[in-house]
Amino acid sequence: MITLFTTTATAVLTILLACFLSQSLAFSKSPSKHFLPNSPIITTGVDFAAWKNAFSNCPRELEPTIIELPEAIPPDFPTGTYYRNGHARFCADDATPCLHPFDADGMIVAITFDSSNPSQVLFRNKFIETEGYIKDKEMAGMSQRGLFGTKKTGGRIANLFQMDYKHVANTNVIHSGESLYALWEGGKPYLLDPLTLCNKNGKGKAGLTDLDGLLSDNFSAHPRYDPVQKTYVNFGSVFDPIKSEFKVSLYEVDATTFRSKRKTGSVPNFVLDSPALLHDFMLTLNYCIFIINDTRVNIMSAVKAMFGFGGFAGSIEVDKDAEYSFVVLIPRSLFDDEQDDVDCMDLFQDERIIVVPIDRHFAFHHANAFEDMEGNLVFDTVQMDDMELGADFEDPFWQIDNPFKEVFPTRLMRYTIDIQNKTLALGSEQPNPKVLTTRLPEFPSIPRDISTKRHRYIYPAVARKQVNVEPKIGGLGGPVAAVAKIDAEDSANNQYFSFEPHEFPGEAILVPKTGRNVALPSEEDACYLLVQLVNGKELTTDVAIFDVEGNASLEKGPILRFPLPVFTPHMLHGSFAEGVEFRFGES
Repeated sequence: MITLFTTTATAVLTILLACFLSQSLAFSKSPSKHFLPNSPIITTGVDFAAWKNAFSNCPRELEPTIIELPEAIPPDFPTGTYYRNGHARFCADDATPCLHPFDADGMIVAITFDSSNPSQVLFRNKFIETEGYIKDKEMAGMSQRGLFGTKKTGGRIANLFQMDYKHVANTNVIHSGESLYALWEGGKPYLLDPLTLCNKNGKGKAGLTDLDGLLSDNFSAHPRYDPVQKTYVNFGSVFDPIKSEFKVSLYEVDATTFRSKRKTGSVPNFVLDSPALLHDFMLTLNYCIFIINDTRVNIMSAVKAMFGFGGFAGSIEVDKDAEYSFVVLIPRSLFDDEQDDVDCMDLFQDERIIVVPIDRHFAFHHANAFEDMEGNLVFDTVQMDDMELGADFEDPFWQIDNPFKEVFPTRLMRYTIDIQNKTLALGSEQPNPKVLTTRLPEFPSIPRDISTKRHRYIYPAVARKQVNVEPKIGGLGGPVAAVAKIDAEDSANNQYFSFEPHEFPGEAILVPKTGRNVALPSEEDACYLLVQLVNGKELTTDVAIFDVEGNASLEKGPILRFPLPVFTPHMLHGSFAEGVEFRFGES
C-alpha cells in the first residue's frame, strides 16, 4: 500500500504534464461534435489523425549510426551531444496497450555534433532496459501495471491488488561526468553509457543508482542547474498513507560527478499532510521555490485503482474551493552541513521558510527564477486556471473523442514577489502577474547557463496559431505545433514559427554559440535552438535547428533540418551536453 501511494504522488503531476503538453496534439481537419466551436483543436488547423497516429511504437533501436547532413552545421555550433528521453512504446508485443503515454517505456535518442566534421552527425537510440521493459520483452506482454491506468496482460483478475508499478524511466535525461542519468519521478535514476545508451551496471533493477547512498526513495525528473556553484539541485517525494505524510527531500549534487558533497547523511526535507502535485520547481542563488496547492486523496478512486479499474494517478484531487496557491521559498543555506533541524520541516511554521499566497492556479512547468536588483523574486511559469485529474481509461488516452475535454488553456506568466513583505510586489508599471503569451505555451526553455540568473527570453512550444479562448473554461486547451521566442520585457517582440499541420515539436533545447556568453544581457539570445519534429502522417521524425539571435530570427525558419533514420514518437525532456563527443570512426 505504501509503495503504491508513494509512486502515485510523485507521478501524478507527470500525468498532468502529459495531458496537455507533451501531447503536441494534432487534431482532425474537420470540426467534431466533441469539441467546443472555439476549441484550438479546430481553430489552429492541426491534424488530429496525425497526432493520434504518432503514438506508435518506435520500430527499432539503432546502434551509433552516421547521418549525412543536407548542409553543414554552422562553424560556431559547438561540439556536443543532444540527448532526449520520452515515452516510445505504447503497445506490448501481445497488443496490450498503454492507456496513457506516461505509462509507456522510456527511450533515449542521442545525436552527437562535431564541429570538426560539420557534414555529419552520430545518431543512436535505445529503450532504457528497466526491469519492466526486460520482463515485457521476455513474456511478450505487459508485465506490470502503470500508474496512469495501464493494465498488465491477463485481464481484470491479473490486475487485482497489483501494486507493483512499472518504473518507465521516460521523462528526462542528464549527462554528468562519464554517465547518463535517465529520470522518472516515481523512482531512482537509471545509469546509462553516453555512447551505447546501455545500462552501465546491468539490465533491470541492477541499472538503478542511488547516487552512492544519497537516495532512499524517488528522484524528480526536473533537476535545476546552478551555473555559479556548478551543481544540480533536485527533489524527491514520497507519500506514506499510513502516516498521511507527504515527504519531499531536497538534494544538491556536483554537476561533474552527480554526487553529493554533503558530509552528513541527512538531507533537508519537508512534510505535508497530503500529496502535493510537484513535478517541477525553481531555483535561484538563494532559494528553492515550489508552488503548492491544497490536495487530497480520493479514497474511492484509490480503492477502484486497487481493484484494477483505474490508475492511482487519478486518486489525487485538487481542492477547487481553495482561494490560494502558495509560493514556497526554502533557503539554500539549509543545505549546509552545519544546519540543524532540517528533517521534517513544516513549511507553514518554520520561520526560515517564506510562504507567499497568490491566486490559485496550477503550474507544472516553470521557465526560470531569479532575484532582481531590488531583492524581489521573479519567475516565469506556465499556468492554467484549473485542472481535472483522471487516469481512468478503457481505451488509450489519445484515442478518446476529446482528450482535452477537461484541460484548461495555458498561459506563460511572469510573477514578481516581494520577499521581505511576503506578497506580490507593488509599485511596478507592469501588471503583476504579467501575461507573456496566451498561445497555449508548454515546455518553456532557456539556455542552461542562464538558470538562476536574470533572463529576458523564454522559448516554449506553442499552438500553431494564436488562440482567443477564455482561460477559465475547460476543454479549451489544445495542441502545440509551433515554437516561440517570448520577450518577457516587450511582448511586441514575441516571435513564432509554425510547422505543417501534421508536424509536432517537442521541448526546445538552447545551445549557446561557440565563443559567446549568454549570461551577458547583450548576448543572451546568441543561441541555436534544437527541436525534434514528429510527422504523424508519415511516421517520420526530423531535427530542426534555428538561429534565434536577433529580431525576427526565429521567424526565418530553420537554418538546417534533417531526417532521423528511425521514427521517434512524441517525447518529453532532454539536454545538450557540450563537449561530449565520440569519434565517428570508432563508433
